[in-house]
Amino acid sequence: MGNSTIIERWWLVTFASFIVVLLFFLNHSPGSNNISVLQNLTMPITAPNHFTMPNMQSPMPPNIIENEEPAKSSNQFPMSKLQSCIPINQDLTETYSSQVPLSGLQKSKPSDISDNIEPATPFSRIPASGLRNSKPSDSTEKREPATSQVPFSGLQAAKPSELTDKIEATTSSSQVPVIATQNQEQSKDNDDEEPITMEKVGKCNIFEGKWVYDPIGSPLYDSAMCPFFSDTTSCRRNGRPDKEYEKWRWEANECKIPRFNAKDMLERLRGKRVVIVGDSINHSQFESLACLLYSAIPDQSYVDARSRIFRAESYNLVIQSHWAEFLVEVIANKTNGKKTLKLDSLAPTVRKWKGADIMVFNTGHWWVNRKRWDWFQYKRKVFTDMKIETAFKVAMKTWARWIEKNVDTSKTTVYFRGMSPPHFGKEWCYKSTSPIMDESYQLTFGKSLKEIVEKTVQGMRTPVKYLNITKLSAYRSDAHSSIYGTKQGKLLVATKQQRPAMVADCSHWCLPGVPDTWNHLLYASMILDSSSGISTS
Repeated sequence: MGNSTIIERWWLVTFASFIVVLLFFLNHSPGSNNISVLQNLTMPITAPNHFTMPNMQSPMPPNIIENEEPAKSSNQFPMSKLQSCIPINQDLTETYSSQVPLSGLQKSKPSDISDNIEPATPFSRIPASGLRNSKPSDSTEKREPATSQVPFSGLQAAKPSELTDKIEATTSSSQVPVIATQNQEQSKDNDDEEPITMEKVGKCNIFEGKWVYDPIGSPLYDSAMCPFFSDTTSCRRNGRPDKEYEKWRWEANECKIPRFNAKDMLERLRGKRVVIVGDSINHSQFESLACLLYSAIPDQSYVDARSRIFRAESYNLVIQSHWAEFLVEVIANKTNGKKTLKLDSLAPTVRKWKGADIMVFNTGHWWVNRKRWDWFQYKRKVFTDMKIETAFKVAMKTWARWIEKNVDTSKTTVYFRGMSPPHFGKEWCYKSTSPIMDESYQLTFGKSLKEIVEKTVQGMRTPVKYLNITKLSAYRSDAHSSIYGTKQGKLLVATKQQRPAMVADCSHWCLPGVPDTWNHLLYASMILDSSSGISTS
């Protein structure tokens, strides 16, 4: 009994020792990592949360985070232990390398990002205007050197100042089409405006056409905006009841005249001095131009009616009206009141013409009325019987010589406006309520003087642009001041003391009205800038 008990206990001890040795052996075997349930649960969870490990190859493209400092993990595992989970690491690499966008760098420091994309830094120096045609995704799809992303050919190695110069040169080379696009917001009538090209201008006479009723686009301003109008042009203020004469627009036969744009004209006249020289009708043109521009920027400009000056300080622009009804000097004898036209000497205001950037001249009306002077003087000789056409031709040559001697064509542009026709007799202005639609209608007033002006201008060495407004104005018998003027401070309409034919002013024009069209064509000629488009026929 005792021996059997001892044997049983020995086998029990031996079996227990075998189990202990076996467990010890198993616990120290090389593949124990694959048995650890804890490690298999922990490592897959830890790896995504601490994406970049020491000495671990990052799934992000090396060109994006090449210099970025690795994120520090609170639980870093040796590489040897991570390699045992190969399937999980492969999944992570495939997922993150193909799907992680640049937004994965959101937690990076600003300096880190700028350091990592140094090759693209010059791209930020390109002016914003040069990036209008680049797609929004261009900056995120590729991080290549900036030379492959510059949208302007030939500018890859340019300095910032050089880029600006070249861009400005590109813009100015197509100045006329840019205007048509820039003016779309400034003028309600420019939405459908076709860009003006020089090819079209060469075949177009903007002074040949017809009047079109345009109650939407005309007039170009409200007369109430311009309280500086003289009594001669303020027809509505003087009691004219109708407004239809304001709603007509001149339309050329062979081309589309660019719509008037006050802001664009102001920009073209920036930093310039304009002089409008002539008689009272030319002063009406000055009032018209002043109102066209003033109504566009009333808070940035003003008109001195007494001095006949328009100023736009923000544009450094000055427009002046100078009196010279004959262009040549008038000498009045204080004793007997006799007047002599000095044909070889220009009007005293000539000293104010010189140096202007734009000059607009006219004369003619005062030459038709022989009662406005008594004698002519030429080279210290006095003439009492000289023909008007001969005297006028001498006076125009005196003016032409001054222009050729004193005008710098690189700075100054000279215009001469044709004669403004009156409407008396058969086409009395006070009887007319609409334009003359008969295209065969011809006015003979001042025809010989008109021809002298045209021949003088055509024969000059200094280029002069001729504004041939005579024919188009001849159709507008309805737009004169007529009986809507003043005399000795009283309205002619209110007095009714004389017949209309005795008091009607059929020489001057109402404003808004025909002089606005003259200035519109002046503006158009500035855009067209081609003598071939300003015909004298």
